[in-house]
Amino acid sequence: MIRVYAAIITLGLLLAAACSPFDETAPRTLTATLSIGEPVRLPDGTAVLVELIPASGDGGAVAEASAVLDGADLPLEVSLTIDPARLDDASSYAVRAALAWDGELRWLSAAIPVDVRRARINAGEIPLDPFDTSLPAAADETPVVEAEEAIFLCVDGLVILDRTPEGATLSVEDTEYPLGPAMAGEAEGVLRHESADGQTWFDDGGATARYAIDGEAGPDCVRLY
Repeated sequence: MIRVYAAIITLGLLLAAACSPFDETAPRTLTATLSIGEPVRLPDGTAVLVELIPASGDGGAVAEASAVLDGADLPLEVSLTIDPARLDDASSYAVRAALAWDGELRWLSAAIPVDVRRARINAGEIPLDPFDTSLPAAADETPVVEAEEAIFLCVDGLVILDRTPEGATLSVEDTEYPLGPAMAGEAEGVLRHESADGQTWFDDGGATARYAIDGEAGPDCVRLY
C-alpha cells in the first residue's frame, strides 16, 4: 500500500508541473539551425545575424542576435533571447537569418513563421539562399530608392538605416539621427544620406558602408541585409 501511495504522489507532482501556468513576462529563448543543405566550413570572420520580425514585414526587429565567428561550420546552431514586453499579442512573428564575410552579404533566409507563445521556441532548420549584392543606380543619376530597413554589422555593433524616398533615420547605439534623402555618393555605386549640416552621414555601398556622427567617423560596416 505504501508503494501505491508513493506512485499516486509522484503522479500528482507530474500533473501539477504539466499544468503550471505559462509565465508571459519571462524571457523566451528561440533556437534554430542554419543550413544550406550540406555541411560546409565557413570562412573566418563570418558575421551571423538572427532576427525576430513581424510576419507582416511591417516594423523593425523585436529581437536580434549577432556574432562574428572563426572556425564555424554549417549546419550552425543559433539562439535568440526574446523580451516578451516587445511582443504584440495581436501580431504573428517570423525569424530570419543572414551570413556575411569579406565585406559582402553571402546568404540570406526567407522569413520563417514561429510561435512565440512558448518559453522555449524551436524554429527547426532555417534554409539559407545565396544573396545578390548588386546595387542599382549609377553615380551620375538621381537615386530613386524604396522604403527599406538596412542592417549593418560595424565591428561588434549593429547600425540600422531606416530609409524612405523622403529621407532616412540612422540608429547607432539606440540613438537615432535624422538624415536627408538619398544622393549619389562620391564613389560609384554609393548612396549617401546626410544631415542638414553634413556632419552626420551614411554611405551605403550595398555590401559595405561607412558613417560619421557629428563629424566623427565610425568603423567600417558589413551589410547583413
